[in-house]
Amino acid sequence: MSGAKMGILASYLALALVAVLVSGQAASYAMWVLGILALAHLVEVVVFYRRCQQAPGSLAAHLLNVFLFGIFHIKELDKAAQ
Repeated sequence: MSGAKMGILASYLALALVAVLVSGQAASYAMWVLGILALAHLVEVVVFYRRCQQAPGSLAAHLLNVFLFGIFHIKELDKAAQ
């Protein structure tokens, strides 16, 4: 797993912890950011669906990776294809 992907996971974890453990406006902002990120990544899943189908390996795994990491996973797919 690349450093960028680990950083993204750490950011998601930090936002989730703020959303769950902190009360008030900070939790609300964290939930909004997580929701917006989820919507953006859903759009990426739709946009990159065909590329995930064409990639070797599990389609479900590729779609999950695109949902979690977005363009960073697509860049890895492109790099592996070269």
